[in-house]
Amino acid sequence: MKYSKQSLGLSLTVFLCIAIMLSGCGGNTKSSEGVSQVKQASVQLEELQIPEPTSGMEIYLRHKKLTDQAKPTTNEVVLFLEPFSVPTAKAFDVEGYSWMDDFAKKGYDTWAMDFRGFGKSTYPKEMDASPQSNKPVVTHQDALKDLTAAVEYIKKKQNVDKVNIVGWSWGAVVGAEYATIRPETVNKLVLYGFMNGFTLPVMTKPFETEKAPGQFNPGAPAYQVIDFDPAMHHWHMMMDNRQLVTQDAWDHVRDVFVDADPTSKNREKNAIRRPMGPLQDLYSIWSNRPLYDLSKIVSPVLVIYGDSDFFAEKKVVDKLTGTKIKKEVVIPEATHWVLYEKNRSKLLEETDQFLKQNQVK
Repeated sequence: MKYSKQSLGLSLTVFLCIAIMLSGCGGNTKSSEGVSQVKQASVQLEELQIPEPTSGMEIYLRHKKLTDQAKPTTNEVVLFLEPFSVPTAKAFDVEGYSWMDDFAKKGYDTWAMDFRGFGKSTYPKEMDASPQSNKPVVTHQDALKDLTAAVEYIKKKQNVDKVNIVGWSWGAVVGAEYATIRPETVNKLVLYGFMNGFTLPVMTKPFETEKAPGQFNPGAPAYQVIDFDPAMHHWHMMMDNRQLVTQDAWDHVRDVFVDADPTSKNREKNAIRRPMGPLQDLYSIWSNRPLYDLSKIVSPVLVIYGDSDFFAEKKVVDKLTGTKIKKEVVIPEATHWVLYEKNRSKLLEETDQFLKQNQVK
C-alpha cells in the first residue's frame, strides 16, 4: 500500500508543530541503577537489562511512568508483551502511537520487554550463524523463561505480588500460557489479537512441504531475514485497500521495525532477523493443535481484536472456563495492527476500563 504524503501534509504539519513545542520539555538523566532515563513532557523512560538465570541471556525491559508517580499498586503495574510482526518492546512505544505513553499519563506503571532474539535482548548464538545452519530458535518455552524473569524483577522492584499482562499476538500466546502456570502472579490478563487453536490454512500451507504435509517444514531455518514491506503483507491484506492507517503511522512503525534488530543497518532495505520459533508455535496453533489448556487460566481476562483480524481466534473466550471474569470485544474496521490504526482509541479505552473494573484496593 502506498500512502500519499501530500494528502497528509496538514496533519503532519500539526504533528510536527506539537513535537517542536514539546521538544524542550525533556532532558536526559541517569538513574541510580546506572541505566538511562529520558524525560519527555511528564513521562519518564527507563531502559535496563536483567538476567534470565537459566540461560545467561540478558532481557531488555522498557519502563515508562509519570515522573512524579508514587510507588505503584498491583492494579497499576502493566507489562506489555511484543508480537512477532513488530518484534520489539518499542512496538508499544511508537512515536505518536504509544500505548505506554497513553497509559503512563493515566497513572499506570508501564513496562514492555524483549524476548531473547528480539530487539535489545540477547540473541541466541544460532542467529549469528547462517539461517540454515540450525533448527528454529526461540519458542514459547524459551519466552516463558524470559517472561518469568521479567515478572519477578518487576514484582521485586515495585513491591507488588502481581502484575497486569497485556499480550499482542504471539506475545499474548506466551502471556496466556504464563497465566496457566503462574496464576498467583497475574492480576489481570489482556489478550489482543490472540489465538489458541483453530484451522487457518492460509497461514499453515506456506510452511509445509509436499513430502511432509501437515507438519512444520523439517528444513525450516533458525531465523528469517525480512524487510518491512513483505513483513507487513498481511496487514495490507486485512486492510483490503481501506484507509485504516495514515502515512505518518506507517512510517513510524517502519522506523521501529528497522530498529528492532541492531544489525539491520548492514542489510539491504534494512532487513531484520526474526527467530523462526514463534512461527513454529503459530503453525501448531493454526493447525488446531493448542500449545496448552486455556481452561487453566483463573485471572480475569479481556479478549480483544479487530473485526478484520483473521489471525485472531473468534470466540476463544468460550474456552476460558476457569475464570469467573471474562470479556470479548471486537473492534470495528480494525485489523491485527489496530494499535496504529484509526480506531486505536477503542483498544486503549476498553483495556483501560477492564483494568480499572473490580479493582482490589
